[in-house]
Amino acid sequence: MNSHKNKLTNLWKDDFLNGTITHFYGRALTGQGMKNVYKELMNEANKVYLLKGGHGFKISKLLTEIGSQYHNKNANIEYFHDPLFENTVEAIYVKEPYNLLFLYAVDSSLENVSVNCDMKEISLDDCLDSEKMTRNRQQFEKFAEEKQKWHDKCFKALANALTIHDDWEVETRRHMDWNGLNKKIEQFFKDIFQNKPLNREGSETHRILGTLTPAGARDTVPSITQSIEKRYFIKGYPGTGKSSMMKNLAKEALKSGYDVQKVWCGLDANSIDMVIIPELNFCIFDSTEPHVYFPDTNRNGDQIFDIAQFCHPTEVEEENIKSIVSKYRATMHDAVAYANLYAEAERGIREMIDDAIDTEKFKTKTNFLIEGKL
Repeated sequence: MNSHKNKLTNLWKDDFLNGTITHFYGRALTGQGMKNVYKELMNEANKVYLLKGGHGFKISKLLTEIGSQYHNKNANIEYFHDPLFENTVEAIYVKEPYNLLFLYAVDSSLENVSVNCDMKEISLDDCLDSEKMTRNRQQFEKFAEEKQKWHDKCFKALANALTIHDDWEVETRRHMDWNGLNKKIEQFFKDIFQNKPLNREGSETHRILGTLTPAGARDTVPSITQSIEKRYFIKGYPGTGKSSMMKNLAKEALKSGYDVQKVWCGLDANSIDMVIIPELNFCIFDSTEPHVYFPDTNRNGDQIFDIAQFCHPTEVEEENIKSIVSKYRATMHDAVAYANLYAEAERGIREMIDDAIDTEKFKTKTNFLIEGKL
């Protein structure tokens, strides 16, 4: 276990004098393919500025500048990071009272999405030097071919890892004390809500907790939970009901009129790893591999929610689990290697696009976003 994850230290340091900054991943490389929550985020915002075309690293720099401008206006900002490149931003969400989302269309599905907000599309295609792109077409196509090859291998490895993870869950379920766990969960829910429903309709929002990256599994848990008073750290084996419990908790919270934020898993696109209830200043999250954290002894609101105590595998299951874990880790190792090659090809494409961008045209088209003349 990495020592830096023994407790929740702030791995994403920011200046909070002018408003809070929270970091998320915008997309996750999962066993079911690339997952993002951008459609949900677009519906959360009042206005969306969707940047299309010209998808190099210059857009990340532009988004970071926009975030800095609103941060200086005391706005609370959420940064959404690219899973393939460290310190590369895909979107900026400027929260209340602005409720503005600045997003670049990471795939074509976002360009025609139906949303319940005011959306302004900004095409950057005419900022590209077509002659440069034509001259470098052969190299561009080579990068694109390589990207697709390693993309497919990476996601095949992740799909295999998810299947192996499912086998792991079968072994841990065999000797679960479900009655004991259900009693603990029932009391936990009573303690949280204390039979005090709110006279309102709760709303649901979505984020992503972490993802596989070319550097391995990464998450932004310290940033997400930095300002939350009551933090519950779930400890339990795969398949012992962690995600199901959190989904039921979210359902109960919404039913009682509380807002809920579901923070999704970075391997299984159908599983959640965290639930946040803002009105209660509360969160609960899976703090087992690959995002292992422990309570901070300097924070009174940190507690462990122990599910592991209800799981007692026999020696036979323990041996089976060891074999499964070995296969799982080997497959994830392959996925990381393929993610590196996938990112390398993608980097080549983005650098070519950046090289072909007419800087003056780019500034002319985007300066109003930085200047706040919206």
